[in-house]
Amino acid sequence: MVTVAERLGEAMAAQRVSQSGLARAVGATQGSISLILLGKTTNSRLLPKIATFLGVSLAWLLGMADDPSDDAVVPVLPPQVMLPVVLPSENALADMFEGLLLVIDELQPVRERPLDDIARELAQLLPTGMSQLQGRLFEMPRPPRQRTTAAKAKTQALASGDREQQQ
Repeated sequence: MVTVAERLGEAMAAQRVSQSGLARAVGATQGSISLILLGKTTNSRLLPKIATFLGVSLAWLLGMADDPSDDAVVPVLPPQVMLPVVLPSENALADMFEGLLLVIDELQPVRERPLDDIARELAQLLPTGMSQLQGRLFEMPRPPRQRTTAAKAKTQALASGDREQQQ
């Protein structure tokens, strides 16, 4: 497999460009170019500028194309962040989701809207709902809470789509 360092060295030799000359041309330090050439940096933000200056495609420089003039599009992947998550209890989450659904339903009845609109609204409200649960992260499991008769009726009406029962 061809490396970025090898491709960069090849392109610099073909253009007869020194490390310091390339660095000046792309607004970098000679040390930055040296790190790429040594293979210590393989994902530099300078690579698109370097490829343009040297007259090669970024795809070729990255080893994703065989022809230096190939205009292949290099897929740009969004950065991924992994965070440990501690979720509240099932009861706390159920309370939060019920509250979010009731808020959304108050704005416009849920049964009259497409599911993807409701899902987007829930996604927008989720951070606020989660912030309200911070004190409930480590509560002991308990049986599901008993809802009032009015809350049960409203929840059942939401589930069945009976608008008159909700009023």
